[in-house]
Amino acid sequence: MKRRTILIGALTAMLAGGGAKAAEFDLKVSHMFPPTHFIQTLVLQPWAKSIEEKSKGRVSIQIFAAGSALGDATRQFDQVRSGVVDIAIGIPAIPRGRHPRSTLIELPFTIKSAEAGTKVLMELYDKYLKDDFAGTVMLNLTVTEPSGIHTKTPVADLDQLKGMRLRAPTPSVTAMLNALGATPVGLPPTQIYENVERGVVEGNVMPWGPVGAFKLHEVLKNHLNARVDAVAMYTLMNERRYNSLPPDIKVLFDESRDFFAKNWGKWWKDTDQIAIDAALKAGNTVRELPDASRNAWREKLSPVVKAYVDEQEKTVPGSREIYDAMVTALKKYE
Repeated sequence: MKRRTILIGALTAMLAGGGAKAAEFDLKVSHMFPPTHFIQTLVLQPWAKSIEEKSKGRVSIQIFAAGSALGDATRQFDQVRSGVVDIAIGIPAIPRGRHPRSTLIELPFTIKSAEAGTKVLMELYDKYLKDDFAGTVMLNLTVTEPSGIHTKTPVADLDQLKGMRLRAPTPSVTAMLNALGATPVGLPPTQIYENVERGVVEGNVMPWGPVGAFKLHEVLKNHLNARVDAVAMYTLMNERRYNSLPPDIKVLFDESRDFFAKNWGKWWKDTDQIAIDAALKAGNTVRELPDASRNAWREKLSPVVKAYVDEQEKTVPGSREIYDAMVTALKKYE
């Protein structure tokens, strides 16, 4: 009788709220970066904790990074659009051609800073870029600091890239390298290190952050801060999942837009500096491309940019208008 009373008491306590409560909304978030990357440690983990706390435990967020079943760089958009995950962070240029409007901001020498580029993408989303991301709700569009050129042998200017085999991250960089007489090679970020070691490629065009994240400064000892191109990135939520949430939970994700937009430019810049410091500590050579040289290369490569936009206009009408709007908007922020 005494044991039965104890059991009844325990059950009553649980029903009264004494036991742990399961979350009402279990959300999956996927991304294509290592779990040590700042996008998980500095962005996603604090953000997820904030959402969980603000929801008073009604929302639970599980994060899947590169190396997990949901971390494939080529599948981030398809996963979030289909509902395999609820939220995904990915790069519009991977796979190529899927998000042609957004990647126009990646054209050579278009942006000068991540902060300005992020503001422009957010500003132009509703009018120009929304069609790139059908079936999803945008939480953030951002763009990295402009890329450096990271090579095995010293490079002091872009004309020295002629004849070199370089990993190209985007179609626009591919076009630029072809114009410079280099040979572009397409590789996912995870395969650059081994292909440099094997001699398949002699260098890489990439922002500093991923250079640090993938430890590429260990095999590429020379760096030219040419500030060539930037890489766009999205944070998207499945549209059906978003619409299914009650208003008080939905607003937590709406508020995320402002949080991401205000901070992501700074995150890119700060983490780039960490990677630069690591390269210098390793004894690598870091050179700056003077502003005058950068401006000269912008002019020299303007036919490449024009040809790229004109070609895309054939299949994506309005591309010229979108790119011109980006350039105009950037002048407000740079």
